[in-house]
Amino acid sequence: MSDDEDRRRRSGGDDRRRDYGYDRDRRYRSDYSNGSSMKRSGSRRDEGGAKRSRIDSACDTYEPQFNRSGVDEPAAPVMMTFKKFLATQDDSISDEDAIAKYSEYKLDFKRQELQKFFDAHKDEEWFRFKYHPNEIKKRKDEQKELVKKRLEIFNEFKGKGLIEKIRLDFDNAREIIQLMDATVIKLEGGNDEDIDIMMSEKIEDESVMELLQQQKTETTNGEEAKPREESEAKKEDEPANGTAEEKEGGESEAKEEDAEAKPDEPAEDGVLTEQEEKASARRKNMHKTCSIFLRQIPPSVTFAELEDLCKSHPGYLRIGLSEPIPDRKFIRRGWVSYRRDVNIKEICWNLNTAKIRDFDFGAIVNRDLTRRVRTANGITCHRAVMLNDLMQAAMLVASYDRRAGLFCDEDAPQFGKADLEKAVAQSKNPLMTSITEMLVDEGSAEEDELLGLNEPGKDEERKVALARDAKLGAFLDKLIIYLRLVHSIDFYNHGEYPFEDSMPNRCGMMHVRAQPTNGNQWGKNDKGEPLVPLNFVESFSKGFNERLAASLLNLTILTDQDLTNLGKKDPEKELEKFIAANTVELAKDKWLCPLSGKKFRGPEFIKKHLSSKYEEQLDLVKVEAEFFNNYIADPKRPHEPEPKAQPATPVDERRAHDGDRERDGGYRGGYGDRSRHSGGGRFSYSRPRVYEPPPTDMGRRDPRQPVTYRDLDAPEDIF
Repeated sequence: MSDDEDRRRRSGGDDRRRDYGYDRDRRYRSDYSNGSSMKRSGSRRDEGGAKRSRIDSACDTYEPQFNRSGVDEPAAPVMMTFKKFLATQDDSISDEDAIAKYSEYKLDFKRQELQKFFDAHKDEEWFRFKYHPNEIKKRKDEQKELVKKRLEIFNEFKGKGLIEKIRLDFDNAREIIQLMDATVIKLEGGNDEDIDIMMSEKIEDESVMELLQQQKTETTNGEEAKPREESEAKKEDEPANGTAEEKEGGESEAKEEDAEAKPDEPAEDGVLTEQEEKASARRKNMHKTCSIFLRQIPPSVTFAELEDLCKSHPGYLRIGLSEPIPDRKFIRRGWVSYRRDVNIKEICWNLNTAKIRDFDFGAIVNRDLTRRVRTANGITCHRAVMLNDLMQAAMLVASYDRRAGLFCDEDAPQFGKADLEKAVAQSKNPLMTSITEMLVDEGSAEEDELLGLNEPGKDEERKVALARDAKLGAFLDKLIIYLRLVHSIDFYNHGEYPFEDSMPNRCGMMHVRAQPTNGNQWGKNDKGEPLVPLNFVESFSKGFNERLAASLLNLTILTDQDLTNLGKKDPEKELEKFIAANTVELAKDKWLCPLSGKKFRGPEFIKKHLSSKYEEQLDLVKVEAEFFNNYIADPKRPHEPEPKAQPATPVDERRAHDGDRERDGGYRGGYGDRSRHSGGGRFSYSRPRVYEPPPTDMGRRDPRQPVTYRDLDAPEDIF
């Protein structure tokens, strides 16, 4: 046995025993958790009612605690809770003053956070694209031009009767896909000939294949055995028919052999050259693209840099970028579109090898859409649901027409959610001409009253027959198609595709009504019509309206008072601040302009000097004030992700409990009203109070022994 092992055995066992104050190398421990001081106090005296001390960073878990970076990272400021805020106030503060001061604190904290976020991101391209005055005007003009072009295409299709023919049911999936493809061809500059070529193509889509399979199954199940007489008559006719078919087959085979025997004959006039074949193929695939998905695009990479990189490969069409993701350091995702006839895998490989400032974009080939027509619940075919959907669609049309400047004055102000119904009635859109007549509902109220169907609780169990209204459905479908083609809104998906024109598919997907229930779920009435519960119809419509109100119809407009509370800037006042910052008094009748370094006899001369020599700087001050105001005016403005609250450890909870007990003077009273100065009042946690210790000679002592909290496995104290 070695000397080290013998010394370890004599000292009390191996390294597995619980050590106090010493680590496994027998050195004195100076840390126990996250590098803090000793976990146990030096004294082993057991004092009744008091626990052994613990360090703040200790954790009663078996998981190790690490500081991975090795450096204390500055944490983002977190808004104080009302309880913590009260701890910073005077004890004599009243409830009303505390609430008012806390509201002021929250507003001030939010203003500081908005200004900090603005200063951190105002030079980034994505932020300027959204809020800079010059960029906003340019983007709005481009968006209006695209919407007007889409409106022209819609009116053209409507004039040809294509819109009226289509019903937005899943049975018409093929026609719906062809309408979307025809729209893309027109957007790409194609003509009617290109649309005719597209119409003759086979559609490879899961929705169409599923529909064909359903129709095939229904046909197979619906067929019955033909009468024997017909089968026997067919058998009698089979020889003659077979002979004719054989003759026709023989003639066709002979023609094919003749055609195969003439491959070496010289080409006649009118044969397409290789270039013409390529041009024909491009026209044929005008509505199709190949695309590459870029998983991560840092904010520092500009759109021009990315476009130059992608343009270096043949067949480039466009780039679409997503909104920045705050939780991922504001990186963006991107889709690069190329023509259909390029080698997309080779381009993707080259994009992965070529980098901008050593950034890896994570490029992968983007698959084509496999299911372009998707379905909503079949209850959308019911008349009551259609009537509700018509009102919602009409409000969307009125709202987005006003936003895009269609069928209204260019300087028309935006309206809020309360004015939507009024805007529907005043809309000048031709599709909304007779909307009010369609929105008037009809019902058998008198009959229901006579039959006692209006009694409380009857609606919960009542079922009605599924009713379809062809006229109402045709009117609703025109509005939904208008929203999809013109404003890029997928109504039944209650979603918007705002950057659709820069994406690989400029009109790629649409949700339609599924086939209605066949009665297996809720049964049928005496006439064989499927039934639907009234409460289900009402709950479905209510949920659909709530989702629209939270997304597409969320027309939150901040008032001037709201903007002032958030720190709205006055451009003129900001200009005065800028001039005042560049006016420094050196001595009597001697002033300095730090911007130019020149000296003047008075501040009015500096103001005149700045106005004449630094006009661009003054304009930038005004523009930046508008820049900031545009940011805070956006109800959906981006912001730093809120720091996640760390779950309290058992030690923290126990320490908080002990702290409350100490601040309450060791007394936890009942649930009745207590005086604020009795230690158990509402604001007793605002700051700790010092209580004089009671005299030691008062009254009898409690004969019971004080409770101790010494660990059972702790060694005996030796005094």
